[in-house]
Amino acid sequence: MDGRRWRRCAAAMSMALAAVMATGCASNGTLASARIGQAERAVDEAKQSNATLNAAADLKVAEDRLVAARAAVIREDPADAIRQAEAAMADADYARARSFNERVRKVVDDMRQNIQTLRQELERLPQ
Repeated sequence: MDGRRWRRCAAAMSMALAAVMATGCASNGTLASARIGQAERAVDEAKQSNATLNAAADLKVAEDRLVAARAAVIREDPADAIRQAEAAMADADYARARSFNERVRKVVDDMRQNIQTLRQELERLPQ
């Protein structure tokens, strides 16, 4: 291969590599947007499960990470956006689970109180 032909081949390979890398970056941006959408839904679901009352601190962490994911998109850092969005989803799921656990705990406490009241009533009955 002569020098000119080799340079054209190298230039073509460089352009192909640049195109592949640009496609990879675009797909990361699309993936970041998808993950942020999923994180938004997870945070909304946590809010609907009363996490604002029962797991406020955990929900705040999820919301902060969602903000960080959006900021990473603006900074054009899709890898960080994906990481932050996935962390936000995990935190939102945790907040929702803690909220559910708190509601169940309250129901159990109410049931225990009712059982205690029933026992007291039974003790008062003549035998």
